[in-house]
Amino acid sequence: MTRKINEIDWAKLLKVNRDIFFNLFSLNEEVAVSNEVKIKFYSLKYSDKGSDDLTFINHLYEAAVNYVFDEKDIKELIEDGYEPTDKALSYFGDIDPLTDGRYGELILYLFIEAVLQTPMIVHKISQTYNNNDQVKGSDGLFIGNINGQATLLLGESKMRNNFHVCVGDALESLKRYINNPESIDRELEVAKKHLSQDLKNLDENDLDLIYQSLRTKQIEFQQYNICYPAFLMYKEAKIKNILATTKPEIESQVLEFLRSIKVRRSKYINESLPEITNITLEFFMMPVVDVSSFRENCYKVFHNGRKYERKEE
Repeated sequence: MTRKINEIDWAKLLKVNRDIFFNLFSLNEEVAVSNEVKIKFYSLKYSDKGSDDLTFINHLYEAAVNYVFDEKDIKELIEDGYEPTDKALSYFGDIDPLTDGRYGELILYLFIEAVLQTPMIVHKISQTYNNNDQVKGSDGLFIGNINGQATLLLGESKMRNNFHVCVGDALESLKRYINNPESIDRELEVAKKHLSQDLKNLDENDLDLIYQSLRTKQIEFQQYNICYPAFLMYKEAKIKNILATTKPEIESQVLEFLRSIKVRRSKYINESLPEITNITLEFFMMPVVDVSSFRENCYKVFHNGRKYERKEE
């Protein structure tokens, strides 16, 4: 009988293949600002054709089904004659990709499962969404063990064409929880009603323990370290200049540039942080040539090659 959350076999719930995921990147490096704050930098692969966005976006496309549905949902869809991937893609509806946050949430899920090895415990399809008013709250809820410590993770994702705006927006969202414990209460109240049915793969006693641990006034909740992971995609303008002027060894030139600024970027984030106690922060930084273009390409891949049509005002 499991008595502690960190004794639960969380690894059996992971869906993301970390080896395949890490192979998508040419840069995978960390700046440890402190024991509480880790900032990880990732870069997609580059060639004389530019950034390999499409390979990454196609990976997102393939991962969508396990992000949206749990195993029971997928099984029932197949039994009813549906294609689970098609159903999952319908979650990414006909929404302007320049404002839609769903692609960032999906990327956040991949990073947290692959890097931190902590599974998502609430699937998005189980909640009610309105295209014009996306659900307020975290962009993902995860539980697992990090350095042997049971950890509850409340994630955020931001995709902006300006680094400083991206960081500011992410920290503003995280402050909802950092400075307001009642927000965690509300988040977990919703989570308890929509737990992934994949958790039934665990022992029944584990399920009882998990449910109790999501009640912040219960002693089981005290077993958790609280972590706020954030995925930040932002534009690095100089990458475009490198692509325009450098033909041989483009990738090494891009990586040299990113390595030259990562400490400065990390310092800015650290200096922008609110005062924190008894929590950890994990930042997944992904600089790209252009965030708007990346968003547009996500929509195109997820909608069978169709571009988003904006109405003229």
